[in-house]
Amino acid sequence: MSIVLAFSGGLDTSFCVPYLRETYDRPVHTITVHTGGFSEADLAEAEGRAHALGAAAHTVIDARARLYDEVLSYLVKGNVLRGNVYPLCVGPERVVQAQEVVAHAAQLGATTIALGSTGAGNDQVRFDTALRLLAERTLSSG
Repeated sequence: MSIVLAFSGGLDTSFCVPYLRETYDRPVHTITVHTGGFSEADLAEAEGRAHALGAAAHTVIDARARLYDEVLSYLVKGNVLRGNVYPLCVGPERVVQAQEVVAHAAQLGATTIALGSTGAGNDQVRFDTALRLLAERTLSSG
C-alpha cells in the first residue's frame, strides 16, 4: 500500500519523501492542495522536487473555489474576525486541504497519510487534527 504525503515542497515535506520511502519501503504519492498562495511556478517547482526526491506520483488539487464557496464566503458575509481584527480563515483552510488529501488517499487505496511539519505552531495542529479525524472516518470505513 502506498503512503500519501501532503506536500508543500518545503524543507519538512521534502525530507519526508525519501524518509518515508526508505523507512517503510512503500511508494510515496505527494499531493499539494492549492488553496491560494502558490504561483504556477511554485506548483511546478514543488512537482519537480517531488519527482526528484523519488515520489511515485505528484498531484495538485486546485481547491481555491471550494474553499471560497464552502467556507470563506460565509466568513466574509458574517464578518468573522479573531480579536475583531484578524480574518478567521487559516483553520478552515486546513480542513479543506485535509478533506482533499483524504479523498485523494481513498481514491488511491492508500492506508497511510503523512504530513511534514516542524510541529511548532497551531497551524500544524489544525492540519494534523483534521487529517486524523477525516482519515479515521474515510480510510477505515472504505
